[in-house]
Amino acid sequence: MLVRPATPADLPAVLAIVNREIREGVAHFGLREHTLTELEPWLANHPRLPFLVAPGPAGGVLGYARAGRWKDREAYDWATEVGVYVRPDAQGRGVGKALYQVLIPSLVALGYRSIIAGIALPNPASVRLHEAFGMRHLGDFHKVGYKHGQWIDVGYWELTVGEGPPAAISLPSSS
Repeated sequence: MLVRPATPADLPAVLAIVNREIREGVAHFGLREHTLTELEPWLANHPRLPFLVAPGPAGGVLGYARAGRWKDREAYDWATEVGVYVRPDAQGRGVGKALYQVLIPSLVALGYRSIIAGIALPNPASVRLHEAFGMRHLGDFHKVGYKHGQWIDVGYWELTVGEGPPAAISLPSSS
């Protein structure tokens, strides 16, 4: 399966995935739909914060994965939070796996030491995906989100990679 960096032309399809999850799901904690303008910074932060898509055979996007800052303070610059979202009709077909097979090595090459994923619980498929990449469960936060009339717990998984001090690479400014 092809995985490549997202382009501006992919944003409408990514927006459809995001907004469907906001409207109908619990994996995304947004309560209002996003706009294309709100997704544009995801592209601007690439390559330091990779944003990848898995295009469909007939066009469109089957899913996307992206890395984001874990926290704003500078000492956290070597930790990143990742997320993967797949269209419902493409779930269970290896899209998430293909995206992480590119995203995780990219993050390691960029010098990240801690790769963190938050998963709205329960979500056994997402747990299996993250654990298949060596992520270990750190713990759960209970009732941290309220959406669709229910409280949602979030579990956190982490993959630690590399040794020694961080590599000397250019970082985005922390403002």
